[in-house]
Amino acid sequence: MQFGGPWTETKLEILEAYLDAYTTALKRKPFKLIYIDAFAGTGRIELQEDGETIGFLRGSAERALRIRDKSFDELIFIERDSTRCVELGKLRHTHPQRTITIEQGEANAVLSGLRREWRSCRGVLFLDPFATEVEWTTLRRIASLNALDTWILFPVSAVARMLPAARRPEDISPLWASRLTSVFGDESWRDLYSEDPQRNLFGESRSIRERGVDRLLGIYKENLAGLFGDRFLRESRRLVSSTESPLFEFMFCVGSPNAIDLAKGIARHLLIRM
Repeated sequence: MQFGGPWTETKLEILEAYLDAYTTALKRKPFKLIYIDAFAGTGRIELQEDGETIGFLRGSAERALRIRDKSFDELIFIERDSTRCVELGKLRHTHPQRTITIEQGEANAVLSGLRREWRSCRGVLFLDPFATEVEWTTLRRIASLNALDTWILFPVSAVARMLPAARRPEDISPLWASRLTSVFGDESWRDLYSEDPQRNLFGESRSIRERGVDRLLGIYKENLAGLFGDRFLRESRRLVSSTESPLFEFMFCVGSPNAIDLAKGIARHLLIRM
């Protein structure tokens, strides 16, 4: 997978540090520890310069395998592309002592179909989509398990591109409107539009959307807070391009209601300090 920019390293460093802290905190607890990478790719990220490959960066799958203090008992890598699944399969050969499950399929379908006894398990889920693939029904399912600390990379740039800056929400294509509803969980994204106090030349009113991403991110966060309650961490980390344009928002939700303060404290520190 091609390297996205310095923000890619930032998110991976935060994730790896959290995985290390998480497994250390639970190493004496009687839980089976599971790591789930919902968009695993190949396990590593290609570094390019002027179209030439100059090296590789360890991806989230490889970093999860590096955790040493208390290793995950099982690692589940989900990937839709068959070629990438073949690359992921090589991790079994380089880590023969580890329990690695590779699920080829669409991430939402695989996550919604997880079948196990979660009362005896705890884990971390990494949702790192390419764009707007993560559906609200999936988050609802994850929230109901009370077992998976969840890192969400929310694609603010991709969502903003689907929302014209000065048009009625009714003018958005049905396909995009449906996608936005599946991402937000409802039609709350329509609240981004308000009546423009300045009418057009014909005296007609029009709708206008607040520029930037703060408002749309605020709506998504409110929906997450409604779903996860106190388990949702309101602090997040904005990941930007080389020109300082917002690309993603890195957010966190706690799995178990019994570990809210500890988990949020660790995640908050990493999001702010790293």
